[in-house]
Amino acid sequence: MLLLVLVVSSSPSCQPWPQRIALAPSTDNSAGCPTLSFCFRVLPQPLALTLDYWDTIYEASSTPDRVRRRHESLQAMLRHLGAEVPADEFIRLYRASAAEADRWWRDEHRGYTTADRIRWLLAQLAIERPEHCEHIAHAVEEIDDTLTAVPPPLLPGAAVGIRALASRFKLAIISDTGFASGRAQDRLLAQDRLLDHFAATIYSVDVGHAKPRPEPFQRALAELGVSAAKAIHVGDIERTDVVGALAVGMRAIRLDQIRPGGSSAAEYVATSFEDLVEYLGDY
Repeated sequence: MLLLVLVVSSSPSCQPWPQRIALAPSTDNSAGCPTLSFCFRVLPQPLALTLDYWDTIYEASSTPDRVRRRHESLQAMLRHLGAEVPADEFIRLYRASAAEADRWWRDEHRGYTTADRIRWLLAQLAIERPEHCEHIAHAVEEIDDTLTAVPPPLLPGAAVGIRALASRFKLAIISDTGFASGRAQDRLLAQDRLLDHFAATIYSVDVGHAKPRPEPFQRALAELGVSAAKAIHVGDIERTDVVGALAVGMRAIRLDQIRPGGSSAAEYVATSFEDLVEYLGDY
């Protein structure tokens, strides 16, 4: 005979059903039979969802046409500044600026601007410009424009999934920006008729910090007007999305639609937007 004892606990050491169950034999055998205990945490009704942007809503990979347009904008800026840079040297500098920006994001958790990356590239050529430089400002605008002129594809099911989730939860974006600004990312959402589904869009470039720093998450919670315990963050990167959300007291779901991410501390790992919507369908 096997006695099953169901223990409902509010302890944070217990994990949420159904993703994880802590199952262990009890040392209490007073009933004369083995005892197994289930431990799970009863989760509050979520009021809000925050979503990552790149590789969660849109594919993050750049297209050759978008990269070409950005090259042309930066090369035109350099010519206006009197700098003639050979093509092979320009490509080297462009790639080096991308690597440096990736370091700012990965190691410093820094929310950098488009102009920051451009000024780094100029510094390698010993070019200094005043704070308000019309040539840099024009290049920033053109780089932003490439995001909507050569738009990245939405992930399969993203548009339908966002509309379904927006009918049940307050939604916000929490995104680390790349070369283009948060304004450009908003314009892309508007172009796909998705921006109106979000009560707030929070970008690292505007906050000054990138995930997993707490500031982007805290800004989103303040904009949504909900406590961390009543919000779930959805994203594709364990290091930034899951770790950052859990650190501020939010719940987390990882979306592995682009690539598998290995083991996770998230309460659930969805493999598609359909899977995500179904998981949240009980609320």
